[in-house]
Amino acid sequence: MSSNRDENGSDACQRIEEFIFVRELNEVFLLLDHISGRWDKSLYNFHNHDDGEPHIDELCAIGLTPPDSEQQRVAQAVKVLCAKDKLNAAARPATGLTIAFTLLVVGEDNRRDWRNWLRDKMFGNGGSENGSAHSPHWDKPTRLTLARNAFPGLVRVASSFNLRMKLVVYLLLLGLVLTCVMSWHIAGGSAILQHLDAVQAAQAALSKEIEEAEFKHTASTTAPPTQFCTEADNAGLPRFRNTEEYQLCTRRRQLMAQAAAISMNLRDWLVPWQACYGTLARPFGRLPADGVVQASATPVERENRLQRAQEEQARVVTLVVGTAVLPLCYGVLGAGAAVVRGLWAKMRESLLSPRDFTLALLQLALGATIGACIALFVNPSGQTPGSEIGLLGNWALSTSALSFIAGFGVEGVFVALESLVRRVFNISDPARRPAD
Repeated sequence: MSSNRDENGSDACQRIEEFIFVRELNEVFLLLDHISGRWDKSLYNFHNHDDGEPHIDELCAIGLTPPDSEQQRVAQAVKVLCAKDKLNAAARPATGLTIAFTLLVVGEDNRRDWRNWLRDKMFGNGGSENGSAHSPHWDKPTRLTLARNAFPGLVRVASSFNLRMKLVVYLLLLGLVLTCVMSWHIAGGSAILQHLDAVQAAQAALSKEIEEAEFKHTASTTAPPTQFCTEADNAGLPRFRNTEEYQLCTRRRQLMAQAAAISMNLRDWLVPWQACYGTLARPFGRLPADGVVQASATPVERENRLQRAQEEQARVVTLVVGTAVLPLCYGVLGAGAAVVRGLWAKMRESLLSPRDFTLALLQLALGATIGACIALFVNPSGQTPGSEIGLLGNWALSTSALSFIAGFGVEGVFVALESLVRRVFNISDPARRPAD
């Protein structure tokens, strides 16, 4: 029994040693493939046989011929470890782990991908169900085979990383669409309110002209004071005393028609926001829609008060969404753009690692935070001379634009915040050495 136990233990140790040796050897070949495929990397030093270091022909011999003895196996292991150290130095900033993880995430002719399996089923020449006979290269090793053999523990991690990365990209695209729609909607509401303000200003100016015309008409006649645009004939049609009254009353009717059309557009514009507010406020109870209007008011007064209430609601919505919600969304989009750009650069340079997704989530959270708060530290454009300069200086940019920039360069913004904290609280910079 003891001899069997010793034999099992020795076999297990031998399998573990072989497993570790195979992993190291596959990582070395993966590094060789990466360096040989880069224009800015070179394997020239591995061809010099006078430096006492392992060479490419020796490494290839290790992979092709099994060792004859334990001493030769130990020597091969030493060569593999030395070559791994030297190749990692030649491939930097990439390492064997980042190269393998990038390949596992991105994939190159991934045989396990369902799209390749379906393509082989559709365009194959017949064979077994697993597709091995459909494609002559189906069972041949690829660079992904080296990556899986070198780092078997990263296969499942890379698959999860790939799915999460795609989910983040899809969510960012959805957020981009929603943010754009919200921005366009707020821009439309702002345009409606600006048009309404212009019409109201024109109505106020016209009222003054009508008052002056009424005083002028009263002073030129002995008739009692009269009010323009109020008289009508027996048929109910308006009657005008002179040409000036006709022109003023015509302009008044046109402005009233414009104001009515703008109020109707404003009412339609508020529908989605009222629906959102109603959904959020339903658990807490809601006032009736006409609660702001007195029950004893006439229909005309009720309509005027409802129009004023809708106008005030529209102004509140454009102010809150434009200065609070949209900057938050643009901060997240800026951070998301920086995350996607960083992942793209790391994929191009084979620098992906398992921790990059966690760092991406943290960058998104920081981007949302700084996007929502950046307006607190920036002075508005066109400030008065002599006022203090804000955190980012004076820029002719909107709050949403600043939020996007701050989310994209969140690290630089927090460096500026740290500098501001040192200035406000008079804290010395630890990076500066005191003068002698």
